[in-house]
Amino acid sequence: MSYRNRIPAKVLFLICAAIAAVCFVGIYGFNILDPSNTGWLFDNDHDLRQHYIGWCHFRATPWHFPIGLIDTLSYPHSMSVIYTDSIPMFAVVFKLFDPYLPQIFQYFGLFGLISFMLMGGFSSVLLRRFIDSDICCIAGSVFYVISAPVIQRMFYHTALAAQFIVIAAMVLWVYNDVIESDAKRAIYWGILAFVCVGIHSYFLPMAGMFLLAVVFTQLVKRRGYFRSILPFITFCAAGLINLFILGAFYGGTSAEGYGLGTFGSNLNTFINPWEIGGILPRLPLQNDFQYEGMAYLGAGILMLFVIVAIGMVFRMVRKVPEESFHSDRVYGRMTIAIVLVSFVIAVVPNISYNDIKILWLPLPHLISRPMSVFRSNGRLIWPAMYILMTSAISFTAYTFRRSRVAIVVIFSALVLQIADMSGAFAGRFALYTAQHPIRTVWDEGESAEFVAGKKEFIFLYSDNDITMQTAYYGYLHDMRQNNYYFARDIEDRISDTIRLYYAELDKGNLRDGVVYILRMKDYEKNRKYYDDLDADMLISFDHVMLKAKDRGQ
Repeated sequence: MSYRNRIPAKVLFLICAAIAAVCFVGIYGFNILDPSNTGWLFDNDHDLRQHYIGWCHFRATPWHFPIGLIDTLSYPHSMSVIYTDSIPMFAVVFKLFDPYLPQIFQYFGLFGLISFMLMGGFSSVLLRRFIDSDICCIAGSVFYVISAPVIQRMFYHTALAAQFIVIAAMVLWVYNDVIESDAKRAIYWGILAFVCVGIHSYFLPMAGMFLLAVVFTQLVKRRGYFRSILPFITFCAAGLINLFILGAFYGGTSAEGYGLGTFGSNLNTFINPWEIGGILPRLPLQNDFQYEGMAYLGAGILMLFVIVAIGMVFRMVRKVPEESFHSDRVYGRMTIAIVLVSFVIAVVPNISYNDIKILWLPLPHLISRPMSVFRSNGRLIWPAMYILMTSAISFTAYTFRRSRVAIVVIFSALVLQIADMSGAFAGRFALYTAQHPIRTVWDEGESAEFVAGKKEFIFLYSDNDITMQTAYYGYLHDMRQNNYYFARDIEDRISDTIRLYYAELDKGNLRDGVVYILRMKDYEKNRKYYDDLDADMLISFDHVMLKAKDRGQ
């Protein structure tokens, strides 16, 4: 391909980043960029509240080593900010400036804007590798910026909306031969792993797929064994170092999670619009949690595949020779391999189409155990999705490469893509531009009076119901608690602590400055036990609160 008279790559990156910023504001508005605007973080999914409150308590926790520890949400146990999905990299950076920040402060809107801009920039550089038209690269980058998984995840599992990481890994893969030295190649992959952990560790295996393609390609081309595996070494080392620094291994916390097979991807994922698309019919899922593997390509990209298929048939009839996806055949083969690996890992062990379970594939312990670390394996479909998206745009540009038809076709597909997702955009704009007052169960009436001046909440049960509201109130009033909702289960440790609290209560000892919380159903089961305690009691919102009697009354 000829690259004469083209916009410099850095300028193209900045242009597409600016367009992505416009897209972000058009979908979410300006309000969420206000760091003092936090109401929208509560009037949404509970996971978003978890992320924000995790940041609040992290900033309120004194510095420890590892530096990512929070000690006020599961007291006396500490947990890493990694397990509140609070975007650890941003949490650490802003904690450094905590003395200068107001008590009410959020960075999630800023993170979303930066993620959009980096997605636009990196995707334009990716497309530039295959498309000899800057206009097509610019238009094509918007497909990535508004891709269905990005829109689905943004301000829900916010960290997972940073899918520019997947695109950055693709860029390192397709430009591997252009990188001047082995040292630079290793450093780039090390930085990428560090960023993966600093945002969300699920990006490690996604980026790792492209890294393994790089290593394999290097070995096939006989670049030397050490030179070939050096990026893999730095990638693993940087990822592990950042996990250690942030406290992922602190206190014996297990990275494994339950439910492998529940959070996978459905075989219909590329054509199922879920709640994002409005043109194609929504398809059923085998279980509700398969939303984790949503990878809808969009009506515009699907249209491009149809056009490319027609073009390929036409060229075959005309006996016009075709070129591969990449000038190097090894890349073409590795492309197919990554798509297959990404797809297979995402759909097993619960292989299903629509609401029909086709097969539950038994996995040996050697495979199921490491996969349980990434139990929401449906997310690992995204590398395959972005390769398919890149292929559709690139092959369209190639099919019409000798005319301006490619520009018209890609822009037409983009208009269709936007129309397809316009309903999702409108809903999000309405949600995030509205005003959202914050009220917790502790802010009014008897509840507020009951907890005033206390220093700690102790939940006498390990479920999560009012724990997040309580945690936010606790942050505002310098209080800690023993139970919270984390991304990894620590119920055993919380239950052990609760047993110690009960042992104290059995002796009639209630801690000063503490509000004990139990569920009404637990109180009803053993009413006499609690009534016999020398404690003040309040019944509210289907819970019973206890505290040591105020002897001054």
